[in-house]
Amino acid sequence: MGALFVLMGLSGSILAFRQAIDERLNARLMQVQIPEQSAYRPLDEILTAAKAVAPMESLPERLTMPRHEGLAASVTFIAMGDDGQTDAYEVLIDPYRAKVTGQRVLMHGDRRLSQPLIRILMDFHWTLLLGPNKAYLIGIAAMFLFVSLIAGLYLWWPRNGNWRQALTVKWNATPERITQDLHKAIGLYLCIALMMSLFTGMAMIFKPQTRALVGLMSRVRQEPQNAKSRPLPGRPPISLDAAVAAANAVFPDGRLHWILLPASPKGVYTVGKQADSEPNRSITNRNVTVDQYSGAVLHVEDRENYSAGERFLEWLYPLHCGEAFGNPGRALISIIGLAPLALFTTGFLRWRQRRGARKAGREVTFRQKSASR
Repeated sequence: MGALFVLMGLSGSILAFRQAIDERLNARLMQVQIPEQSAYRPLDEILTAAKAVAPMESLPERLTMPRHEGLAASVTFIAMGDDGQTDAYEVLIDPYRAKVTGQRVLMHGDRRLSQPLIRILMDFHWTLLLGPNKAYLIGIAAMFLFVSLIAGLYLWWPRNGNWRQALTVKWNATPERITQDLHKAIGLYLCIALMMSLFTGMAMIFKPQTRALVGLMSRVRQEPQNAKSRPLPGRPPISLDAAVAAANAVFPDGRLHWILLPASPKGVYTVGKQADSEPNRSITNRNVTVDQYSGAVLHVEDRENYSAGERFLEWLYPLHCGEAFGNPGRALISIIGLAPLALFTTGFLRWRQRRGARKAGREVTFRQKSASR
């Protein structure tokens, strides 16, 4: 169990900066040169460029805009592979020139190791590469670690009132004492942050149960499932820029984060406008659902109207990965991710030391008894 905690923590440390790492590892695909006239091409040109190199009969699923200048836009596609497996592809496009910079397979069928490295780490961190329906195993393991932290706090509590001794490491003591002090200090000073990380992770893994519990105390609205476009005879779908214009009328401010594309003739556009004040930087909770033919607004999700319970749910992921507080938050999560390794190492060393001491004590007792005979 301790080894599992270590792997979860180490993968979490890396994933705190997952986007930056992915962009660096795939710089040839994801990074672009910013021209003097740094204006994006029309969105339909970007989507058309992606479709031109996508697998035949593939379905475009989402257009995601760059999170900052110098990055490519991304279009994800779902396609049926030659072996009958469903594949997910990503096509990267220079948004300034509407030219493809490259493409990659996001996942082939259910083969977890066919994903890019960062997505493999994410899959491992959440599901041990066993698939989403096995994520509960990580949730159960997190519960054990949560209980272990509480037990550690109980054992650490200085019943003799010597708080100075309990809060410091005595570096000039024996190796055994230093090991024990380090174990206590690491657990103590990172305990609250580690508990927060575990709690948010468990809450997301058991999302239906979390929503139900939160709903007992505060309103939690269900995500809309019945928004449909109404086909108009002789009228083709509106352009992506027109869909964005409809969303801009609702949210004039904010950055265009993504456009979820219609999956059928009755499908809809969902345009996300990310606000600077949002804690979550990976998705946006300001989304406008638009009829793909008339451009009419069918539904609006506005985080400014969230209840206390909905705001609690919104903060789970950005707190878990640290992105709610920018790079300092991500750095803190990276440090927290090393805590299980430090606790496991010092705990294992202390166990070995005590085991060795007991063995030596038994040997001394045996020799004394033998001598007395």
